[in-house]
Amino acid sequence: MLPARTAFLDDLTAEAAELAGPGHWQTGQLGSAHFTVRALEGYRAVIPPDDPAVPRYLSALKRAGSGPFRIRVTGLTLTPGSVMASAEPVDEAADAFMDRFAEELGPDGWFERPHGRRDIWYSNLLHFTGDIPEPAKLIEWVADRRRLDPVEVVVPAAELVRFRLMGGERPHMRPVRL
Repeated sequence: MLPARTAFLDDLTAEAAELAGPGHWQTGQLGSAHFTVRALEGYRAVIPPDDPAVPRYLSALKRAGSGPFRIRVTGLTLTPGSVMASAEPVDEAADAFMDRFAEELGPDGWFERPHGRRDIWYSNLLHFTGDIPEPAKLIEWVADRRRLDPVEVVVPAAELVRFRLMGGERPHMRPVRL
């Protein structure tokens, strides 16, 4: 995961959440926004302190190098499960890291291997958790933002994280560093 500490993603997340209705996870808010490099496994409710996979993942991350990376957010897109900020690397560093990390993971890269190499960079702003009362409004809002004036984000380093659901006024999945 590449953390993205940017207020403009938080603003877009709040706007999308207003249009989508209550209860959806506002994962693009400050302290939660991130660019996904790859998923390493499915969700586990508990990761024990002596879990054997975590040191291997961290070792692969260290060997791959971890930043900094420059990524440019270029617009929004809509998927069946989320509103996403589309992005592209400013130079070769982020893509080269993605490839090195996949290589360094070796057999531990099994989870995404069947899907091939990721060819997009994105940050999930809003994860849908149920119905959207007026979907046409959200669809139009995203369509109007399909292309945005590019905003460059400097990500200092990649991190290995898991996610915790946080409730409250703006529910979201918060990354927790392993």
